[in-house]
Amino acid sequence: MVKQKSRSFLYIAILVFIALVCVLFFLYSSFFYIDKITVTGTEKVSESEVLHLSDIKQGTNIFKVNNRLSSRSIEIHPLIKSAQVIRHLPREISITVVEREQWAVMPYNDNFLILDPEGVCIDRVVNLPQGDYCLITMDKPPERVNLGHAIATQGVKMIEEICRLLPQQDKEQISQFHYESEKNEIIIYTLRGSEIKFGNLERLNEKTALINQVFEMEERLEEEGTGVLQYIDLRFSGQPVLQIK
Repeated sequence: MVKQKSRSFLYIAILVFIALVCVLFFLYSSFFYIDKITVTGTEKVSESEVLHLSDIKQGTNIFKVNNRLSSRSIEIHPLIKSAQVIRHLPREISITVVEREQWAVMPYNDNFLILDPEGVCIDRVVNLPQGDYCLITMDKPPERVNLGHAIATQGVKMIEEICRLLPQQDKEQISQFHYESEKNEIIIYTLRGSEIKFGNLERLNEKTALINQVFEMEERLEEEGTGVLQYIDLRFSGQPVLQIK
């Protein structure tokens, strides 16, 4: 009786083993060879660049694709913020990318760096690019800048938060944002040359609301011919300190 049970268990084990081998052969058979790869979300980056970085090729078994590793490889590209690789059984792969937004320009040596809202350098150009960009300067620019690396992330984040609260007509009156890294403060320069000492992000809503009044003051002084606003200090609570020359 014991021998019969042992023999039955052996037969079952052999059958399970054969079934697993068959399943394994099926999973790695040509039935699951990739025959279609779709790439979406690209505008500035070509599909061929994305495919090259992903290292996914037609004719590869779909189960040999490491989704996470391929996504990270694609994200190496400085213009790509994120990538997602998804299997669609039995033979299709989809790649969805989110490109970085060209948001700010920063003078650097004899060039201009194009930054996204996270401060990541996505391009380096010789001439100031046309478009609705935020111009950023800083007291201590990095000694070396590589594409895909973040620059002054704290300062860029502060400027992005300020810009997010400013109406478009106010942003159009600003010539540049200057970041002082040692103080971790922002100085805003208007098109008329006035200096707005904005400071940090404390009382953010209050200070951004006052910026429009600065433009109105500049215009009034110009019309009346009574002086020029040199600077206004918004860093401290209470009545802002201003200097007219």
